[in-house]
Amino acid sequence: MNRPAQAFQRIRSFVSSQVDVSRSVAQALQDRSINPYPYLKPIIEKAAGIHEPPISATPHSVVHTRGTMRLLRYAAPRRRYRTPILFVYSLINRWYILDFLPGRSLIEYLTREGYDVYAIDWGIAGPDEHHLTLSELLGGHIRTAVRWTQRVSGSEDVTLYGYCMGGTMALAYASLYPEGIRNLVVQATPVDFSKGGIYSLWTLPKHFDVDSLVDAYGNVPPYVLESGFFMASPVQRITKWLDVCRQIDDPGFVTTFLALERWGADAVPFPGEVYRQYMKDCYQQNLFCQNRMEVGGERVDLGRIHCPVLSIIAEQDNIAPPAMTEPLLGLLVGAKDRETKRFPVGHIGLSASSKSPVKVWPHISAWMGQRSQPLEVGE
Repeated sequence: MNRPAQAFQRIRSFVSSQVDVSRSVAQALQDRSINPYPYLKPIIEKAAGIHEPPISATPHSVVHTRGTMRLLRYAAPRRRYRTPILFVYSLINRWYILDFLPGRSLIEYLTREGYDVYAIDWGIAGPDEHHLTLSELLGGHIRTAVRWTQRVSGSEDVTLYGYCMGGTMALAYASLYPEGIRNLVVQATPVDFSKGGIYSLWTLPKHFDVDSLVDAYGNVPPYVLESGFFMASPVQRITKWLDVCRQIDDPGFVTTFLALERWGADAVPFPGEVYRQYMKDCYQQNLFCQNRMEVGGERVDLGRIHCPVLSIIAEQDNIAPPAMTEPLLGLLVGAKDRETKRFPVGHIGLSASSKSPVKVWPHISAWMGQRSQPLEVGE
């Protein structure tokens, strides 16, 4: 019997005398769930003989809170740079994809390189965030995070590092509040929203009434966002569970798979008013790459950014395809030091791929290191 056949036989023998699968399917149907992870996870774990993956294991402390937001500090074991790194992540999923698994964590890697690392955890939006605006998010939350990062690290400036939508927000922030930004790194970041493939098509005004959605829900529920990602690749969302069954005897593969699925299932509500402006101004009118988007009455002009900028592109990205990010450098007319680095991975692979610690992160760390203030001996 070949290996795939043996794996399927193991799954069948495990569930044949139990009602786990039928109960899981029945519960999923009752819950009207799009994501099968909570229901299939216990079965896969038992069949593979593994336990809960140790996601976000890098030691950290909370140095500031503002509403649901937390500012996390990941101190370097041996700090080499005075300039700290502040991560700004998307509002859709949780920040801890940046601190994935031990040995597969971008944050862990950077702390070992000697950086003092900070990350914004947006938390879970509730009723108090219904009316939170993008202006308040940038000028209040991110600005406060920058100042606390400066205060705790003892540095006058920071490297602002944005990922996906967090990169779009980091660009807008650097345009409006350039003080204290020494370097800017944006990873898999949408800029030209007309190039988003099926997502750009679905969000056209004739297909998508943003106002009705936000007016009805307030904060946009996770299952609404998740349904879009599911419908973008429905077949792959199912077949990947067959793939994990085929490799059920490989604990490393199963652990990584379940860790990614756990993170993917941990979506959070999207603050309603931020979502309204983001979808209208960016996806529906594509104002961001035209330097016509306004936040709090101020125009977001990327030409005002003068600090060094690194744009990181994932060549196999189907969430923020390269075409969405590639126009960025042409808009940064005020930044003399600007560079693009491309890597043959996917959107999540930039932060979670087994290749990244060797083939991706060293290049990013070296770029930042050349532009960061070193820590003097004895400090």
